[in-house]
Amino acid sequence: MKPLVIIHGWNDEAKSFTALADALRQHTGRKVKHIWLGNYTSLDDDVHISDLGAALTRAWAASQLPDKPKSVDVIVHSTGGLILRYWMAQHYTAAGLASPVNNLVMLAPANFGSPLAHKGRAFYGRVLKGFGSDKPLETGEHILKALEVASPFSWQLAEADLLGQSVFTPTRVRTTVIIGNSGYDGISSIANERGSDGTIYLAAANLNCAKIEADFASDPQKPTLHSSQTPERECAFLALDKHDHSSIALKDFHHKGNAELIDAIAQALAISNGNDYQSWVDQCRARTKALMQSYAKRRDDYKHGYQNTVFRVRDDQGNEVCDYVIEFYQKSQRGVLNKKTRELNAKAIAKVHAYKDNPSYRSFMINCTLLHTLIDEKGENLRISLSAIPDLHHEKTLAGYWSFQDKDIGHLELNHETIKTLFVANRTLLINITLKRENKQELLMLHGADHW
Repeated sequence: MKPLVIIHGWNDEAKSFTALADALRQHTGRKVKHIWLGNYTSLDDDVHISDLGAALTRAWAASQLPDKPKSVDVIVHSTGGLILRYWMAQHYTAAGLASPVNNLVMLAPANFGSPLAHKGRAFYGRVLKGFGSDKPLETGEHILKALEVASPFSWQLAEADLLGQSVFTPTRVRTTVIIGNSGYDGISSIANERGSDGTIYLAAANLNCAKIEADFASDPQKPTLHSSQTPERECAFLALDKHDHSSIALKDFHHKGNAELIDAIAQALAISNGNDYQSWVDQCRARTKALMQSYAKRRDDYKHGYQNTVFRVRDDQGNEVCDYVIEFYQKSQRGVLNKKTRELNAKAIAKVHAYKDNPSYRSFMINCTLLHTLIDEKGENLRISLSAIPDLHHEKTLAGYWSFQDKDIGHLELNHETIKTLFVANRTLLINITLKRENKQELLMLHGADHW
């Protein structure tokens, strides 16, 4: 029987997963010696994800775990998912090697970040578990930067292991993401964000993502949108009702959904071939769809289906554009703003977050349940426009962008069918936007010698 490794998340420790390990022993028959609990330091401000990736290689060898392809099953929780993905991408995929991971179960993984990662030290200390580091008031600064929603780290990691030649396929690493749809109770409820389990957005947990290109540079008046990359195969994604970020790791002994949770984990770990995995993917999709539909018409939008829509804006010279605004709107046939535009911006766009260290990366958490209700007729469309700084209309600006007037730049116009394809609940969409950078004549002029 294959060894089973369990890797915890940020501000956690291995012993909090003994209940999960014990339950899996009873349910699957795996012997005690075959279950390994990983332990690592996550609250040290000097530690990077790359350090943890290197440390995992050393710990793997020290534990004499097999290194042959598909020789070990793994369960990760929260940040543990990023660490494992980075480790596989750097030490196996980049070297053209197959990783030793066979079946992978990701419990509420932070694949595309957490909305709590930028909240600040006081927030963590008061609302979550308190400070457990030997260094007072340290929270793992570099790890949290990687965990922040819309981080360049999560974008680049997706390009390395998800988009194009994905690692997560029926014949490589068969992966199941399992996450709850409910937030915390009590004082910790201040951490809750719509569409999350209290710590991770369902959309940001899902490995199923896509990337598209929006070109405003080739012809600014007629920007184009085209598909860039999507994973080769769909990964299993299962949302379980009334579980939060803690209970999904079996930390709530009295939770009514524990039997369903253990059964789902055991099924994911028991998959032995590609056909069985595809059947499991289909089953998870159907169960999640049924759950989402049950909440779709309810007034409480906490459990609606959201998409983590991440924009990255650069110009055609490779410069990052950090000061911009993206607008979503509708216009009637007479050219005036549609009455739905206000509701679209006030309700359908649930939250916008710019990555702190590089605001050219921004996440728009979009309520797809509401969006598809608002734009529900075939003749309707959605427009997306962009304005950026430096603005060349300003007399003192010599290099920048023409984007603040209608004659400067066009808009992306999405028809009804494109909207359904582009905005999909419970996933991340990466949109790479390219602007045309221009400069005024007086920026640089050449004069003959007689003019000096």
